[in-house]
Amino acid sequence: MSAKRLTRPMVARTVHMIDNSGVLDILAPPTPKGQRGRKGQIRANTRLWAIGVILCTRLGHETTVAGVHGVLTETLPRDLQWQLGVLRPLTTKATKPRSFDPEQARLTKNGKPRKEIWTDEGYERIGYDDLVNVAAKIKDRLDYGHGTAPDLSDEERDWRRTQVEDVIDRLITISVIPRSCTTCAIDGTGQWSWNIGPRKERTDAQKRLDTGAAHAPSEDVSTSLQVTPISAEDAPAPQGRVTGALRHCLDAAWGYKTGKAGQKEVGYGFHQHTVVRTADPNSTGRPEPLLVEGLVVVPANEDVVEASLRLLDRIQLRSKITRLAGDLLYTNLKAARWAVPLAQRGIEQILAMREDGGGCVDINGAVMQYGWMHCPAAPMDQRPLPATFARDEDDEHYNAVEEFKANWAFDRKESGLGANPSSKWICPAMAGRGGCWARGTDNVTVAREAGLPIITPPQDWESRPCCTNKTMDFTPDPKNPHHQRKLMQREYVGTRRWRRAMNVRTLVEGAFGILKNPSLSGCAADRTASRGWPWPTSSTASRSRSSMRSSSVAGTRTPVSDRPTIRCSSPTSTTGASST
Repeated sequence: MSAKRLTRPMVARTVHMIDNSGVLDILAPPTPKGQRGRKGQIRANTRLWAIGVILCTRLGHETTVAGVHGVLTETLPRDLQWQLGVLRPLTTKATKPRSFDPEQARLTKNGKPRKEIWTDEGYERIGYDDLVNVAAKIKDRLDYGHGTAPDLSDEERDWRRTQVEDVIDRLITISVIPRSCTTCAIDGTGQWSWNIGPRKERTDAQKRLDTGAAHAPSEDVSTSLQVTPISAEDAPAPQGRVTGALRHCLDAAWGYKTGKAGQKEVGYGFHQHTVVRTADPNSTGRPEPLLVEGLVVVPANEDVVEASLRLLDRIQLRSKITRLAGDLLYTNLKAARWAVPLAQRGIEQILAMREDGGGCVDINGAVMQYGWMHCPAAPMDQRPLPATFARDEDDEHYNAVEEFKANWAFDRKESGLGANPSSKWICPAMAGRGGCWARGTDNVTVAREAGLPIITPPQDWESRPCCTNKTMDFTPDPKNPHHQRKLMQREYVGTRRWRRAMNVRTLVEGAFGILKNPSLSGCAADRTASRGWPWPTSSTASRSRSSMRSSSVAGTRTPVSDRPTIRCSSPTSTTGASST
């Protein structure tokens, strides 16, 4: 159990978030006006359940019904319990309600906490069964998993999923501040189930891995342009049927993760795709807090593209994204499935590259590598390639990259990275960075007088449009892997500017570290222990909201907002234990 204690500002922020975010309108909609019948306490109990879930994450407790009940009834002082409604006027309608007896066993024969009722005084404390009913109501109304809700229509399933994801958006929106930058980092991590999945499906997944067929439909596995084998724990398996066996987690699935030795292996559970705010690559300092901007939880075998695009669309409703940094998983995605839809949304990629992934192709006579045009006479085997780890790059390496780029790389006048897919390129000689015999004697004479390098073109230069045209227009076919549309980005790979832009991707790893740290958030599938999609999703959202504060306070140099969800509180101020 965590040694942390709740502070009154923590509780105040949590209450502010639940009461002002509008999540209750989704979890427990108010009773329509004029509707007859007993209203009950379901909306009030749902409010307490939501508050308890977030307080559990602040303490590092499991977000189970028992964990929520314990936090509400044992960690809050008596005055706060009255204020929140944990202690309240008597609502139990039993014919002979029993008064609370401190000498009586706290647990019933079924092992559940006994509800505390003071009949003579006319009040009670919220009971364990009250929260169980809340969980059951939410599950019945919002569960959309194929395993736990197999009979839903496609329309109803999509509506429920949208409602659950809207809860996440509202929790995040109430917790963040307006952006001053437009760059984000995206990545995925595994939430592995606490029980074992079906053996047959595991065997099938292992066979695909052993035969090299462990690729998602959105992955481009063309051997000529393969950047690197995907070895991230978020690499999804092909689409498959989710198990329905009762002894398994009904909505989890077999997917792939990174083992201790760094190799891909199978795992059973979920994938969480997360987008984190980062500073713009060229900005100075850290102009805004590093906060979780959005997340989505899907079965481990679900394709990464559909869930990620859906997540980005929801984020862009409240804040603009112009650049998105991702690791090798996103580098390997098909252009038609990932790069082009991002461009249509006004988002440019910042892609990871490695020294073992420099495939070269011929485009109109020019040499394209990493999505950038080069002179056909360029010695591409001598190009300084990016190191696998940034620590292996020094000033000498960056200077060599800049020299190679100046001598051989084309200038890109129109990027083709936005809604217009066409790019415009100018060779080094026409750009004034050297002389070339293909451009005439005058071009070579001027270059020699300026002390610029002289390029000897290939013997067949007259048949190459890149050597005969002043500029070269190129519109890549997203479905043709040789056009390298999936690899195109704004910065020249290997330069300082590219490395500086690429470094922001590591910030999402920091968010995962906070999220899974048992002493901070402790996010894991086995800390929810409830069946149905609302639970891993809502639990992850609340834990991510908790991790936001840890990362934002440590990662910003700007004044902390006066909003109740952002203000700092004294770590030494505690509420103390409740009394009965």
